[in-house]
Amino acid sequence: MTLFQYHLIGLALTSTSLVGFGIFLLLKNPERPLNRSMSLYCFSVAWWSGWEFFALQMPTRELAFLLMRIEYFGVAYIPTLFCTTASYLLNQSARTRKKVLIPLYVMSTLTLIPAVFFPTKQFLWVSSGPVFYLPIWGQAGMYYWMFMVFFFSAILTAHFLMIPPWLKASGTEKTRLTLFIFGSILAYMGGCPEFAMNYGVRIGWLNPFGLYAFPIYIGILTYAVVQHQFFDIHIVIRKSVVYSLLVTLLTAGYFGIVYFIEHAFQSTLGYHSIWISLAAFALMTLSFQSLKTIIQNAVDHLVFGVSQEELAKRMERLEAQAMQAEKFKAVSTLAAGMAHEIKNPLTILKTYNEFLPKKHADKQFIAEMHEALAAETSRMQQIIQDLLEFSKPKLSKQRPVHLEEIIHSTTNLFSAEFIKRKINCQTNCSLNGAAIQADPDQIRQILINLVQNALDAMPEGGSLSVSAETTPDNHVELKITDTGCGIPKELLPKIFDPFVTGKETGNGLGLTMVYSIVQAHRGTIQADSAPGQGTTFTLRFPL
Repeated sequence: MTLFQYHLIGLALTSTSLVGFGIFLLLKNPERPLNRSMSLYCFSVAWWSGWEFFALQMPTRELAFLLMRIEYFGVAYIPTLFCTTASYLLNQSARTRKKVLIPLYVMSTLTLIPAVFFPTKQFLWVSSGPVFYLPIWGQAGMYYWMFMVFFFSAILTAHFLMIPPWLKASGTEKTRLTLFIFGSILAYMGGCPEFAMNYGVRIGWLNPFGLYAFPIYIGILTYAVVQHQFFDIHIVIRKSVVYSLLVTLLTAGYFGIVYFIEHAFQSTLGYHSIWISLAAFALMTLSFQSLKTIIQNAVDHLVFGVSQEELAKRMERLEAQAMQAEKFKAVSTLAAGMAHEIKNPLTILKTYNEFLPKKHADKQFIAEMHEALAAETSRMQQIIQDLLEFSKPKLSKQRPVHLEEIIHSTTNLFSAEFIKRKINCQTNCSLNGAAIQADPDQIRQILINLVQNALDAMPEGGSLSVSAETTPDNHVELKITDTGCGIPKELLPKIFDPFVTGKETGNGLGLTMVYSIVQAHRGTIQADSAPGQGTTFTLRFPL
């Protein structure tokens, strides 16, 4: 294989590995500024290597030079995006970040003018012929050193800024910084010799093999993510997938070695019998079995930190602990809710009981007590009834149901309330006769509960929209949207938990029962809300 081919492979590996890692960071934690800046940095380096890969294979100098100019859209921003990533990694203040980064972004943008839009021989041109092992290459002009000064000054400054925090750090944070700094130094040592070739200088084996430092750099960062939760990404490596992949790779390599050794013996000794080959293959397989075990255990300890058997035991213990914790959480939530709901009626009953010996002859007191006792016992009875319905929901009698009919009958049920509360209700059903398998009474119960909640959220009037339509994935999507007070942000993730409510009255079991019914119908429910902007409940049921 020629040096030119090694150069192309290095560029291809660089581009693919960096794009993959950048996408991975965005998918795992897109809200974190550090992850976004690191992703953009990866994409800028991948842009450079990808366009250079194609430029070196163009049939004409003109096309090659065009792609090299496009390449500088990424090259110009590499140092600035690296400094941005370092700034977020070091948790610099927004004010400091602006002071440092704004001039760098200006410099990167100014670099594009002579490199891309108005290329000149004084800045960067294309070679008139082959350069070392490359068929064509960029040729630095007399002012190209300005870009070099900007590029290396920014990179070196970012590394120097990371050294003091690295010296002060300890534990996991120090390990993360060590891997990041060491990996980036390795990558720049491997990639920057390309600039030397613009001046007609080749730095030994670093051209082209230095390019392979970039995939190694991504490997180092991936290790930091997996083992040390770098970029605030927590990955649970599942035994089934990773273990199967490792065993497959090890087995393939293992049998490959055995095959080539047997093939060498066959060529040396000159035998051609299939039975002798199979016997030799079997003997070597048994001989190298211990080697395979050693290599596999080494990989297990490198990736997982422990053997596969110990990892399996840990996973089983963690799963058991998680299930137990969820049980305790559910029981504690239920107990706390019950205590809160029953505490108030019991307090009222206790108060009247304390005053009864003194005021048993007071007719007004006796009347008030009688009324309070009836109201509070009725309230406790309702709480217990709701709990019984929640814990033992009635059996669902499911059949094909046209949701449009239930929507119209339910909204008609509230028509007087809509007029009384000055609420404009609109229904929009585009089901075209589509039906779902459901219990009509339970679906009606869902709608009544959600519509009643919407009414309670709009005491001064507003708009209510109930719509239903079929989706391309064979579901019916039902939306109930109001323009009410909305749900507080901290309460939104808990609204389907028992006894969680934002109302002054109510026991917080309504949405819990709604969620239970939706689950029983193999559906899903989601709430989107913002205080003062209303609430939308989205339900999906399979056709």
